[in-house]
Amino acid sequence: KPLFQDLRRSRGPHSLCAEMQSLRQALGRGALTSSLASSTHGGLPETSSRSLACAFSLISVRFASKKQGGSSSNGRDSNPKFLGIKKYGGEHVGAGAIIARQRGTKWWCGANCGIGVDHTVYSLISGRVHFTDAHDKYKPGKKVINVVPHEDWPATLAKAQQINAARRTKKAQAQ
Repeated sequence: KPLFQDLRRSRGPHSLCAEMQSLRQALGRGALTSSLASSTHGGLPETSSRSLACAFSLISVRFASKKQGGSSSNGRDSNPKFLGIKKYGGEHVGAGAIIARQRGTKWWCGANCGIGVDHTVYSLISGRVHFTDAHDKYKPGKKVINVVPHEDWPATLAKAQQINAARRTKKAQAQ
């Protein structure tokens, strides 16, 4: 008994398409094609041309001609944050100038400096930038950023040079 025997008595071409889709889902492509081949009149059911076009559009399936590409775990990048020192030791800064941008407190703010909510160190007065070590046993290796007024800069520079010279001689004697 052919599969299309009940479909010939259906309500019209649109209901035939709906019936064909449900048959295709129920039986799979192989059963549907074999039913068409064994049907009457050269393997085709007695239907209108529109129903026939719908039936053949359901049967012919185009497969992919290329292999599917795999997914990648890379392919993302973030924008640069431009962190770091903006003004180095001895450079002139104006009031409000950004000296360092950082995440966390790698550099602490000292005299005449302020620190923002995102830990940006900025100058409160105009002067010259001066870096010192944090003399705190709980913060070893931390640097403190200071801004020295222009009139006090020569004395500050001479004192820093004396401290550095003493460190160099102490290091040379240890070797």
